[in-house]
Amino acid sequence: MKRIPQFILLFALLLTSCNNIVFNKPQPVDGKSISNLNNAFPGIFISSDNDTLTITRNTISLGSGNKFTVTGTLGKNLDVREYSSGFVVNFSDSVKGRLVWIAYIFKLSNDSLFISFSDFDPNKLAEVEKEIGNIVPYEKVNDENKENTKIILKPRNSREFDKLVSAGIFNKTISMKMEKPKP
Repeated sequence: MKRIPQFILLFALLLTSCNNIVFNKPQPVDGKSISNLNNAFPGIFISSDNDTLTITRNTISLGSGNKFTVTGTLGKNLDVREYSSGFVVNFSDSVKGRLVWIAYIFKLSNDSLFISFSDFDPNKLAEVEKEIGNIVPYEKVNDENKENTKIILKPRNSREFDKLVSAGIFNKTISMKMEKPKP
């Protein structure tokens, strides 16, 4: 089986909104939103596949060569909140016309950015649902064909979000290297 590059998988998740785990509000719900991304993790990051993540004062742009780019803008479709030793990057989406948020945990370590996100096999979603149901309130939403199920998590505070993180809700992690300024 041919392996899909990890960063391309992240792009596919963002572009097609295939995330089956989403949140009703930006996370952590009682976390402090930041207004300047340059203070958090500025710069350009490159994956092993030469895909790019460009972070400016108020935008995060994900690009795959010249094929496509997805941009999140603070105050529009992006909310970034401090969390633990990193940040939760929340991109807005919709489920049946309702606003939801796709959460990613960004942690910068030296010159590497680690991005953790939820990516569960739809066939394993019932197992995930059982575990998270003991942690936070949630709602299960099926599309019209009942082919795609989304679980909308509703943590009430940072402690519940921490429990979700500890339970492994962010089950995939990719890393990118910071592009060094050219001399």
